Amino acid sequence: MALIPYRDLPETEQLKKDPPILVNGQPADEFYCGDHSCDCATGHLRIGGVGMSVDLGTLRVDFLDNQGGPARESLRKAVREVLSGGAIEQLRRHYAEVRELGKQIHFRYFDWSGVKAGELVLWQHVFRAEGIPLFTMGAAEPEQSESPAEKPAPQVTIGLQDAYCIEPKCDCKRVVWTVVAPSADGKRVQKIGVVNYSLPKKEPAVLEASSGVEPNSLFVLVANLMSSQPQLQTMYENRYRFMREQVSPLLAAQRQLRSQSKAPAIAAVGRNDACPCGSGKKYKKCHGAS
Repeated sequence: MALIPYRDLPETEQLKKDPPILVNGQPADEFYCGDHSCDCATGHLRIGGVGMSVDLGTLRVDFLDNQGGPARESLRKAVREVLSGGAIEQLRRHYAEVRELGKQIHFRYFDWSGVKAGELVLWQHVFRAEGIPLFTMGAAEPEQSESPAEKPAPQVTIGLQDAYCIEPKCDCKRVVWTVVAPSADGKRVQKIGVVNYSLPKKEPAVLEASSGVEPNSLFVLVANLMSSQPQLQTMYENRYRFMREQVSPLLAAQRQLRSQSKAPAIAAVGRNDACPCGSGKKYKKCHGAS
């Protein structure tokens, strides 16, 4: 879950941000889940350094660290009173506004540092509101015959769930598709294979074919799709460029922060130890002198 601060919403002609709600005279910072695939209906508040969650339906208030005490209970009671006094409607509105914005910026708040080198990231993971794009094309034209009435070529529909390498030092210029086909009732999709596509060479390569699917047939299917709909080449090139320019830098920065947080602590220097500056003096008579 990636929480987006309400304060990060840009003000527009259509959206004028509300001032923060006050609890015991202190402003409350608000955070909401921006993941479109999640429907938690929960708000998160931070008041005076104390974090808590608010169920936007029941108004239940819980502390994120699960710690209690008289002072905490007093704060919880104050939050409930403010919410019951009308602030809950404000939080519900903010939740909806953040989720709408989250369709476009959720990825900026997500922790990518756990992505391993070479691991692929789905476009749908970056933009949670988008589904698998489906494409329809005509099957191969029937051969010429003397029959006066030829049946029209049947149409074929497939979906391409695209994934990309976001490793900062890599520039493989490829997209990997999980190829799916709609079920007979159209209510679900089924995987028919995995295809690697080189963007510079414009060449597909079958990595995996599902049971009952001929690899060569899968290759021809994808190759025909890209040939018949050349705009898809531009679309996937743009998506690849976006992942490299927007998501890869986030991964690099987050990895660096994680590395710094795991840096070993410097051992404490005793007063009678040699000063680490290299002066040859005892620490208490050098940089440790009061």
